[in-house]
Amino acid sequence: MEHHVGLIGYGYMAGRHVKTAAREDINMPVTAVFDVREARREAADADGFRVYDNLEDFLADGSFDLVLVATPNHLHCHFVCAALEAGYHVMTEKPVAMSSEEVKKMIAASEASGRIFTVHQNRRFDGDYLLFTRTVDSGLIGRPLVIESRIHSTDGSGAMFNWRAMADHGGGMLLDWGVHMLDQIVYYAGRPETVFAVVRPMQSEEVDDYSKIILTYGDGLTVQVEVTTYSPIALPRWYAIGERGAVRVDSIGSDSIHVRRIREDRKGEKDAPAYRKTDWEYRHQGTYAIDSFEEFDLERGDIDDDWGNIYKNIRDAMDGQAEPLVKHDEILTVMEIIEAAFESSKRGETVHLA
Repeated sequence: MEHHVGLIGYGYMAGRHVKTAAREDINMPVTAVFDVREARREAADADGFRVYDNLEDFLADGSFDLVLVATPNHLHCHFVCAALEAGYHVMTEKPVAMSSEEVKKMIAASEASGRIFTVHQNRRFDGDYLLFTRTVDSGLIGRPLVIESRIHSTDGSGAMFNWRAMADHGGGMLLDWGVHMLDQIVYYAGRPETVFAVVRPMQSEEVDDYSKIILTYGDGLTVQVEVTTYSPIALPRWYAIGERGAVRVDSIGSDSIHVRRIREDRKGEKDAPAYRKTDWEYRHQGTYAIDSFEEFDLERGDIDDDWGNIYKNIRDAMDGQAEPLVKHDEILTVMEIIEAAFESSKRGETVHLA
């Protein structure tokens, strides 16, 4: 079945979507564009698309069946709900919305219309992420105890710019890069139980450009997510400690992962002195020692890191041949973590997710 895309917003990200959707193996070309800025409409017209200066005429166009929302963040909910109510399937750029209440409104509109609503979380197909999760899942380091995910830019100033520097537009690094990183964690590890965070500006005037978020899980897993574009020295993109070793991916786009795992270890027993105010006693203890490690690198191999897979998935979902990869409960969980992070940072307390 043939599918076509209508774009709301013709800025930087729209250009990427136009190229991806038109790929021969995806074949979902853009046919129409709505943008409130005349210069953007002129650019879309020059690129051969039908252009609209108002939402009503755009939604009445009829040449597309999927709407892609690529506007500033604070407008996502309005346009997503309008497109769903008009009978279109919808994929929006991240972050999905400004609040969990907006997300719930979008989900309700999707369920009422019977149309697909999803988010363009293309970084689920980042090669470094897939290499990291594949290695951890392989059991090489045993059950994971700690996972750390970072985006550290060694060249950036840290300052946000244009509408991403405007708080009322949903600007800030947590809602920019952070939402990708949290989506990766939720997709891999599920919904956490608690959130503790520091979210603050270092260089920007009114939005955050630094976040550190600690997530805890009922099975004992602890996850740290840290993002900033001001980091003259970068720490590893991915790091995990497991019961039998650790792994490290140095940077985004890395083709290899470093593994250091236990080769030989031993358990024993001993009696250790324990002291009271006036006397002491022996207490029996278990002991543990690591005698040697093995250390090696693994290459990424045949990992499928094609961001176009997001489009292929929604195409197949529209044809009834697949479920949307980015699901409603995951979308809502990511937004609830972000809200909890802001709340935790403001209060200086751990927030428990319901």
